[in-house]
Amino acid sequence: MPIGLYAPSLAVSSNQEVVPVSRTREPLGLQHGTLRLVSYQEEWPQLYAQEVTTIRQATSPLGDLELHHIGSTAVPGLAAKPIMDIALVAPPEAEAQVAHVLVALGYIDRGERSGRLFIRIEGGDIRTHNLHLYAPGDDLLRDHIDFRDALCSDPALRDAYERLKVSLLEGARKDYADQKTDFVRTVLSSRP
Repeated sequence: MPIGLYAPSLAVSSNQEVVPVSRTREPLGLQHGTLRLVSYQEEWPQLYAQEVTTIRQATSPLGDLELHHIGSTAVPGLAAKPIMDIALVAPPEAEAQVAHVLVALGYIDRGERSGRLFIRIEGGDIRTHNLHLYAPGDDLLRDHIDFRDALCSDPALRDAYERLKVSLLEGARKDYADQKTDFVRTVLSSRP
């Protein structure tokens, strides 16, 4: 049985209590202080396309900006936190204008973290989107895309990454992030 069939049955609340999660269709969104995985949702590519359409319409005066679906929701068959990760590529001279447009669309500017990070919050504390703003040629952007592509092209690697994520659910949030980062670095160090 592929791990994706049972991965969504675990979540960790802010007090580190393991709680069950429905295996039904899950909307985007993760409450602050929680960590949970849901099985891959077939509508994620469509939700990404809808968000990209909105962003492209709002940024059209700035030219044709490059957008990428990154993160686990971009990998078919991979359990993920239900937060859409998007990379937006804009020249440094357009960064302030892009930031202004994103804030007008409802994103919150969190400053520099893996690129300039913007998040979308709904219902007070439900994070639905992470948008990373990168300059063209940024190494972090290349790493996100290369890792996504590696997972998409290698089901065994995708499944190993999912097993790692599921195994980390019961630990501290910092351990979850740190150990995933170690896995990503290992994968990226083996690329040609």
